[in-house]
Amino acid sequence: MKRRFLVWLLPLIAVWFQRLIGLTSRFRFLTNERYEELFKNKKPFIYSIWHTNVLYSPYLHRGKNVAVLISESKDGDYINQVVHRFGNTSIRGSSSKGGSKALKAMIQHLKKGLPAAFTPDGPRGPALVLQPGIIAAAQVTQVPIIPFHYECSRQWILEKAWDKHRVPKPFTTFVVSYGEPISVPRELNEEEFEQMRLKVEEAMLNNRNRAIAEAERIRKGESK
Repeated sequence: MKRRFLVWLLPLIAVWFQRLIGLTSRFRFLTNERYEELFKNKKPFIYSIWHTNVLYSPYLHRGKNVAVLISESKDGDYINQVVHRFGNTSIRGSSSKGGSKALKAMIQHLKKGLPAAFTPDGPRGPALVLQPGIIAAAQVTQVPIIPFHYECSRQWILEKAWDKHRVPKPFTTFVVSYGEPISVPRELNEEEFEQMRLKVEEAMLNNRNRAIAEAERIRKGESK
């Protein structure tokens, strides 16, 4: 009973905290024409989000009916509630538990023409290392992958957490960065599949670095 109460209460607090931070913040979007075209025409795509960005990604994509792949862990129960409160949906499972079933459900969601999101280094890491599930989903559905990352000019970084999670501070500037869409060929042998995994991982790291650089530029400007 206590845990059920906490699963209800803590996400509620998290949602109100995020909305409050959002009201005090500014936003700088780094995007590209190909992603904007997909979004404008309501084409399906897969957001690829490092675990360090789990906290505010549902807020930044609120009301978009994005299906988020969430682990079946206890922590996943809390994240699941937050995702739904921001107008998105979820599919439970991960590479370590319920993975095959979850991947099939995610593929069905994408085939309906709806967007989805993976945290390809979750739920337990290693951080910033892309696991293969997102490549398989894009390969089967022929839906492009969109690297996504946010950094803030003012933020706490949880240094003791395995993913070095970002927690925005009040009166911050969010730098929200979308990489170029990446298409995965339907036919790949084992070596080509690994090359594609590395390509997406590199694109995600480059997109992360772009967000970090812009946040640092803004931080320096704010400190003058």
